Amino acid sequence: MKYMYFTFPVLVFLGCLHSPQAIEEPATDIQGFINIFEACENKCPYFAHKGTDWKEIGAHYYLMAVQCETQDELLEVIAEMLAELNDPAIHLFKYDDLVYPYTREYETNYDMDVLIDHYLEQNGWAGWEEGYSNGFGWCDPSVLPYAFMDTIPGLIADSLDAFVAECIELDVPAVILDIRMNPVGAQRGEGLMGRFADKPYPGAIYRSRSGPEYDQYHDLRPAVYSAGPSQYTGTVILLVGENCRNMSENMTANFINFPNLVLVGDTTGGSVSALSGVKVNDYWYAKVPSTTILTYDKHWIEGAGIPPDFYIEATETDFAAGIDPVLDYAIEMLEEYR
Repeated sequence: MKYMYFTFPVLVFLGCLHSPQAIEEPATDIQGFINIFEACENKCPYFAHKGTDWKEIGAHYYLMAVQCETQDELLEVIAEMLAELNDPAIHLFKYDDLVYPYTREYETNYDMDVLIDHYLEQNGWAGWEEGYSNGFGWCDPSVLPYAFMDTIPGLIADSLDAFVAECIELDVPAVILDIRMNPVGAQRGEGLMGRFADKPYPGAIYRSRSGPEYDQYHDLRPAVYSAGPSQYTGTVILLVGENCRNMSENMTANFINFPNLVLVGDTTGGSVSALSGVKVNDYWYAKVPSTTILTYDKHWIEGAGIPPDFYIEATETDFAAGIDPVLDYAIEMLEEYR
């Protein structure tokens, strides 16, 4: 049986800390495993915050990787290793195939059928953005200044601008924006938020690693600027929940510095990793964490979420009765501003 001395550039594991260790030669190429480990070792921004011992984790799965006889087996080991990070954003992909090593249950605090049947249609529903079944919906602002979206502008920019302009013309003191549907898009939401910014406001912190130590960081702190033809500067009641993650959670983190914003609903999902692609083999790639998001006052969002100003419970029993407690609470808040 053949053996070799295997040196792993960053994986100087446990018993191998001072000298290479003789191991059985891998039956398959494990370079993909090495690529994934090193990408996380060099870039993952939350090891220090979470107290993750990535070297120990890598050592454990390395011993499994060298026993793999096929690339499919190796992929399973890589997925198990990445699952240790408890990050639902991480995934492996090949063409149209996606593998999420770690999944998390998210409870939604809205029901679209309840919204349509019991709220929108009774309050001057203006319909859907053309081409999107659930992209952007809104009510007549003179009846109920409410809009929801699961798509972030610019795809819905024209309709959003029309809604904002009407709210301004009517001098509505407060509006409800509903992003519990977890809006997605190519932007972080600055275009949307800029419709409600009368001046620049500090955004969230985009944190990446700046050195080999886990606690060496580079923090990018962009501002949110006024955008669109006009800005609404009354109170914005933003409805959020566990289903808000990634893009919508990013948007919320940038929005909370606005003095005219109030968060209502449930804590957001706590999944905000920005990912970098890493090659596994000729077919599979992995997306692993390279940047995370903190609020401007350095509250870590990954794994924790953003808590609302007002927590409102919503259950399946409520929805079965045609009730949306989160929206009901927001509607009651509107009365306080009139």
